[in-house]
Amino acid sequence: MRVLVIIGLALLAALGVQSFRLNTAHHKIDTQQSTIADQSKKLTQKNGQLIALNIQMQTNRRAQTQLYATTEQNGVLLRDRQRKFEELKRESKALCRWANTHLADAVIRLHQRPALAGGESYRQLSQRHPPPAGLGSSAQ
Repeated sequence: MRVLVIIGLALLAALGVQSFRLNTAHHKIDTQQSTIADQSKKLTQKNGQLIALNIQMQTNRRAQTQLYATTEQNGVLLRDRQRKFEELKRESKALCRWANTHLADAVIRLHQRPALAGGESYRQLSQRHPPPAGLGSSAQ
């Protein structure tokens, strides 16, 4: 009978240990599932951000390509205009004399102003040197 009690107690102890291990394993599984759900949510957000960045990058590439094409077209137009002007100067002595005359002092001062490097520098320049009053409606 003693042996049966010892075996029963040993089985109860083994059952208790197994129950504890099972409970710990369930807790660990629940924690890991929660971590996986959080990581999945974060991964979904990052994936959405990457998709948005990819779309923005493609839009920027298209805009940049369009700017390069516009720049090239402007260069072609400028070269054509310069070539046409040179042809006209060769054909007309009066135009050649006009092209070789010195610019007026006011025009020279316009060329001496600082170069503009964007909207902010233009605003700063216009605040330091506002346009003269009365030029808007009387010139038209």
